Amino acid sequence: MTILRKKANKLGRQLFKQKADCKHVIHTEHAEASKKYVSTLKNTKQQHWRSWLERVKDPDIYAMQHLISALASNGGKARILALKYRAGEVDKMAITNVEKGTALAKGFFPRKLLTQDPQEGEKYPKECSKAGKVTKEQIQKQLKKLKLYKAPGPDGIPNIVLTKNANLLVERLHPIYVVMLDKNLQYSPWKTFTTIVLRKPGKPYYDVPKAY
Repeated sequence: MTILRKKANKLGRQLFKQKADCKHVIHTEHAEASKKYVSTLKNTKQQHWRSWLERVKDPDIYAMQHLISALASNGGKARILALKYRAGEVDKMAITNVEKGTALAKGFFPRKLLTQDPQEGEKYPKECSKAGKVTKEQIQKQLKKLKLYKAPGPDGIPNIVLTKNANLLVERLHPIYVVMLDKNLQYSPWKTFTTIVLRKPGKPYYDVPKAY
């Protein structure tokens, strides 16, 4: 797709220089390149949609039903309304993007409960033993289980790339995971993730964080 788009754009720039010459061959070449790009883009979108429908599983079935039954729109992006939230005993309104993000984050990630010291006389489960050796089969199995079309994280790598290339990636990932478990290492960038805020369908109003 990128190659077709670049080719159409390049011919478009050449066409601009020859716009006064209606008989120049660049007019035909640009029209054909643009037509091929648009046609390929349309077919790719349809193929992507059909592939997702064929592989859809719970809980994505609910999302699929919502998509195919939703009313037609103009394709504009939905905006998050000013959010009403409560800070202590005070009712507040989040208006800016930073304020909205903070209000949503508090709803998605509530404050961690205070830990309590072990109580005498209580029976607690046995502590978990250290994780065993990770195998290539385990890594490959997890890569195959990824949702193909979920939004990528900060690294920008789509899940479909990891799944389709699991056989190649497992050879590189296996020694990395083995060392991380043996040395108890935590890779800092893996602690960062992207949370996509979406509206819950069917809510009567969307000015509260719980509606997302």
